[in-house]
Amino acid sequence: MPEFSHDAVGRPVLARDGVTIFRRVGGRTSDGGSFDGYEEFHPGDQGYDEMLPAARANRVEADEPEESAVDPDTLARLLRESGLDAADLEDL
Repeated sequence: MPEFSHDAVGRPVLARDGVTIFRRVGGRTSDGGSFDGYEEFHPGDQGYDEMLPAARANRVEADEPEESAVDPDTLARLLRESGLDAADLEDL
């Protein structure tokens, strides 16, 4: 395996799990090849605590928006207007 040097080329990013930090890196191998990848940091790893504030500011966006809570008054009104009641929802 060739020796390589690398530099952090990206800001730390907090993963969806809210704990793992990713940081993009790149560099060159001793034989002249280049590479691009990510470093992964977990609590207890060297540098984790220092990167955590910046990573929290750069969170990975979720693929889907979070589900909103159902407003009980709106649900009751919709059920009344549609001729249903709460018991009808239990069948779903």
